[in-house]
Amino acid sequence: MKLKQRKREMERDGMDKEKKQQEMCDNCEAFDRNKAHEKLDDQQQTQDQQEQSTDSCCKDEGSCCQDEANEDKETIDELKEKLAEAEKKCNEYLEMARRIQADFENYKKRNKTAMSDAYRDGSLETIEALLPVLDNLERAFESSKNSKTDEGKAISKGIEMVIKQFVDIMAKMDIEEIEALDKPFDPTYHNAVAQVEAENEEQKNMVVEVLQKGYKQKDRVIRYSMVKVAI
Repeated sequence: MKLKQRKREMERDGMDKEKKQQEMCDNCEAFDRNKAHEKLDDQQQTQDQQEQSTDSCCKDEGSCCQDEANEDKETIDELKEKLAEAEKKCNEYLEMARRIQADFENYKKRNKTAMSDAYRDGSLETIEALLPVLDNLERAFESSKNSKTDEGKAISKGIEMVIKQFVDIMAKMDIEEIEALDKPFDPTYHNAVAQVEAENEEQKNMVVEVLQKGYKQKDRVIRYSMVKVAI
């Protein structure tokens, strides 16, 4: 009787132990599950924080990139303005240089023309001053050309040679005698100092005598022909 009772007590004790062990196992599993959930929650929270941090960084980087882009645009605009201003100044200086060059070319042309005119005027003034000498040589030649003596003929020949040399020099300078005798009176080249009555209608307004020869260089008169005109 006692043995059975003891046996039953032992069985109850065994069942109680098993029940306690099962409860303990259940508690351990619940604890492990809670731990696992807590770990997952911690990982999810960490991931969310990382994502938020990444988003924040991206926003900051985007803001920084935008700021840099704005600064670059401002710099480019400023450089464009400076380039446009430099091009404008360059064009102004170039135009100024062209005007100066054109003015200098005009100055050289004017100076060259002025020098040429001055040289021509000086030469013509010299010739004009020597024309009375030529007049006297021609008068001397006219007086001596009919000489009968050898000495007179030699003098006349010498005078003729001097006159020819004088005329040849003037010809090289494009200076020539103004045609007057038996030509219509032209006030552009002739200076009428005397008048005579015309013998006929055809002789009217004609030069009938040259009192002093005139000379010209192309269209420029050096000395007018002094003439007598029939009226």
